[in-house]
Amino acid sequence: MRVAIGIDDTDSPLGGCTTYVGYQLAREVLKRWGPRVFVDFPRLVRLNPNVPFKTRGNAAVALELDLPESDVEELWRLAVELAAGLSRREGKTEPGVAMAVGEVPQRVRTLYRMALTQVVSLEAAERSGLRTWGGRGKIGAAAAVGADLRYSTFELIAYHGGERSAIPPQLVRAMEALTFPFTFHNVHGGRVLIQPRGPDPVQYGVRGLTPHHLLYAKALLKVETSGWVIYRTNQATDAHLGGVFYSEPFPYSHYRARGLLVETRRTAARHLLGKLDTGLQFVVYRHMGRLASDLERCVMCDVELVGGLKPRGGRLYLYVERAVVWGRYVKQRARCTHCGGSLESAGRSGGWRCRKCGTAYRSVATRWLYDVSVRRYLTPRVSQWRHLLKPPELDVEIANFFKPQDVEWIG
Repeated sequence: MRVAIGIDDTDSPLGGCTTYVGYQLAREVLKRWGPRVFVDFPRLVRLNPNVPFKTRGNAAVALELDLPESDVEELWRLAVELAAGLSRREGKTEPGVAMAVGEVPQRVRTLYRMALTQVVSLEAAERSGLRTWGGRGKIGAAAAVGADLRYSTFELIAYHGGERSAIPPQLVRAMEALTFPFTFHNVHGGRVLIQPRGPDPVQYGVRGLTPHHLLYAKALLKVETSGWVIYRTNQATDAHLGGVFYSEPFPYSHYRARGLLVETRRTAARHLLGKLDTGLQFVVYRHMGRLASDLERCVMCDVELVGGLKPRGGRLYLYVERAVVWGRYVKQRARCTHCGGSLESAGRSGGWRCRKCGTAYRSVATRWLYDVSVRRYLTPRVSQWRHLLKPPELDVEIANFFKPQDVEWIG
C-alpha cells in the first residue's frame, strides 16, 4: 500500500527542527520495516517564506513509503508520537501531521502549489482529503505530501549531539573547490553557509545535485555528528515560480511584477526604495549586495521583480529577492528630416540646427528607443540567497536519476 506522510511546524525560535523529526521518523521506519519500503528519499519541502506564522525556513518533511496495509495505522501512531514528543511548544509552534493512503488527491497537489506562493488556510488542509492531526502545521504537512519534486536537488543534513562545533571556512572552501557545481552555496567570503546560527540540532547542511557528491563532501568535512540524512528537496529549483500567483498584490504572498522602473532612492539605513509605473513600490535591503546597487541605476528600465509582499505603513511593498532587466528606454532626439544628420542647439536664438546640412528647426521631436543591450539577470549575494531560488548555473534535472536504493542515505 502506497503511503505518504508529512510533518510540519515542530520547531520554534528557541530550538527544535522539523528535519530532525523527519530524520527520527525515517530511522524508526528503517528499524521496523527495512529500507525496501522507501519509495524515494525523505522529502524536505520549502514553502512560501513570507507567511507570518513561520518559525525559520518554513520547511516541511515527508516520507513516501510502500507498506503492508495492516501496518498503516502503526505508521500513523508513530508519526504522531514523534511529532508530539519532539516538538518545541513555544510561541507560534503548532505541529501537524498529514497522511495520504493510496493515490494522493489532486486537491493536495493544488494545495502544494498554492503553499509555495500564498497563505493557505487551515480549513483548506483539513478539507484536502488527507488524514490530519494537530494544529497549523497540518498545512505544511499536507503540502509536503502533495509536493511535485520532478525537479529537485538534495541536501545532506548532519546533526550534533548537543553542541555545534564550528567548521573552519578554509575547510569548507576546499570542499566546495572539489565538489562545485555538484554542491553549492557552501561558503561566502569568510562566512560558512552550511552551518545554521540558531539553537537547533543541525550541525551542517550541504546542498547538491547528487547524493554521491554530498557523501563525498561529508567525508571531506570530517566533522563528528550524532546522525545524518539525505533529503530530496525543492530547494534551488524555482518551484515557487510555477506556483499559483495572485493576479493582484496580496499581503504575505509571493509575487512577480513587471513594469517600468520610474523612481529609486536610498533610505537613511541605505536600503533601496523604488517604484514601478504600475504604482507598485518595492524594497531591496542593502545587504542584498549588487541586486540593490544595480536596480538603483536602472531608472527607465523594463524590469521583472520577484519577491514577497508585506504590509508597511498602510501599504504593500514588494521585498525583492531577484530581478530581470529586459531592456531600457533611452530618450533620443530626432534627426534631420532632409539629410538624416544629427541636430544641435542653435544657441541663444533658440531652436535647432542640422550639423550636416544646416537646416534650422524651431522645435524638434524626441523618441524613445528600447535598448536590449542592458538585458541581465540580477541576483543577491550568495549569503542572502533564499532556499527556492535556482542559481543560473544549476542543472537540477540530473537529480531525478537517483533512488534511495542506489546509495547510502542515512546514518
